[in-house]
Amino acid sequence: MAHPRALAALLRCPRCHERLRNPTTLHCGHALCSHHLDAPAPSCPVPACAQTTRAPRIPPDSTVAYIPAAAPAPPIPVTEHRSDVSLNKIIALADRTLQRLCPDEREEEEEDSDDDDDRPRKRRRRNSSPDLLSHLQSVAARDRLVPSDVPLPSSDEAILADFDKRLLEELTCHICYVLFYRPVTTPCQHTYCAKCLQRSLDHNTTCPICRQELPPYLFQDQPTNQVIMSIILKAYPLLYQERGAAIDEEERHARLNTPIFVCNLSFPGLPTILHFFEPRYRLMLRRCLESPTPRFGMIMSPKPGSPQTDYGTILEIRSVQMLPDGRSMVETWGTSRFRILERGTLDGYMVGRIERYTVESLSTAPPASPTNAELMDTCRAFLDRLQRGAAPWVVQRLYSTHGAMPADPALFSFWVALVLPIEEYEKAKLLPIRSPRLRLLLVVHWIEQLNNNWYAPAAVRGLLLLLLCAVVLTGSRLLGWL
Repeated sequence: MAHPRALAALLRCPRCHERLRNPTTLHCGHALCSHHLDAPAPSCPVPACAQTTRAPRIPPDSTVAYIPAAAPAPPIPVTEHRSDVSLNKIIALADRTLQRLCPDEREEEEEDSDDDDDRPRKRRRRNSSPDLLSHLQSVAARDRLVPSDVPLPSSDEAILADFDKRLLEELTCHICYVLFYRPVTTPCQHTYCAKCLQRSLDHNTTCPICRQELPPYLFQDQPTNQVIMSIILKAYPLLYQERGAAIDEEERHARLNTPIFVCNLSFPGLPTILHFFEPRYRLMLRRCLESPTPRFGMIMSPKPGSPQTDYGTILEIRSVQMLPDGRSMVETWGTSRFRILERGTLDGYMVGRIERYTVESLSTAPPASPTNAELMDTCRAFLDRLQRGAAPWVVQRLYSTHGAMPADPALFSFWVALVLPIEEYEKAKLLPIRSPRLRLLLVVHWIEQLNNNWYAPAAVRGLLLLLLCAVVLTGSRLLGWL
């Protein structure tokens, strides 16, 4: 059971080393007496303050290159004289409890701590053996501190039990209504769990309590409130440990099912750059980064009125570029294809039980006519014809967007399909086909159809230019965010 005396050493200002008075918590996690912040400063006034890097809890062995957002100008610690709401309530609760436990001693502490008045004062008489009258006076003074609607405690144990209950209420997050886990304090001096605040900011950039607009840097992981964190570890260490275990278990269950991003068409062996801005997918990305295998599945958006597709590509996260407003640009690489066996929803985004397609090998049967090499030569000849009708810079942008042409027949058909001027829904027919040769035959079939339709060289050049410009504009818009 927590005791207010045990919290006295924790409720001290790191600047003056005195008891906190009207404390204010800065963005670095330090809580100071407000009178130390009368003169605005660009950084924390605590000499030993070490600014921590705001980054998600990425596993040490992760290969993801996490690039935080460009650091904004260091915020002024206090723009208005505001005090930490939770800390002020905790300090007031501890003072009231100490007065109820030993009112005489509390009065003497207040008299001794008052150094503003140097006039001599009469020292209070101390009785070596308290009599009945002094005991009754002490009990009466204690009862006067109890509100009229609260029953009178019968012993010190009851007072401490009431203190423990009210302290736990002050250490409760106003979003999840459970004990704070990694508590962070906003500039408006309200405290929340770090994950609760992140999910709230995904939907609204204001404080959930006072609705004040919050600065952009809070979209990243912020240092914890050191005083509140130390109080929690002192008063409720087991409860905090159980809270962390429950959160880890919840995150583990969230990663058991494969997260699925409903966006564009992608193929294995090729790069894909994505822009994450929806709140549900921001949460999905954070969970993927904190997992040992930072990857997710992506499927195409369905046609209007059509059911969602069951086939997609597993994307491995290579790098993440955070933006100041919480959005991010994610560079991924297609690793394999999958089929959705069962799908559901978790916190707004799709999850599914999937079946992965293994890497296919070419058949060892006698080569058929035409051979795979001949099919690939047909594709290369068609692409060379298209490139001759386009400007060199357009071709360069095309290769920088989709990468170099692969030599592996299993991946060759995917690369060619991306650059062909046909509908994306037609290209998606390659995903269910397991045989590399059948995929090559389908791509050659598309090329033959294009050759039959493009009967004039001028039409070929016009359609090619239209296609490549669309590809370049799409790639430029994505890369422009970087």
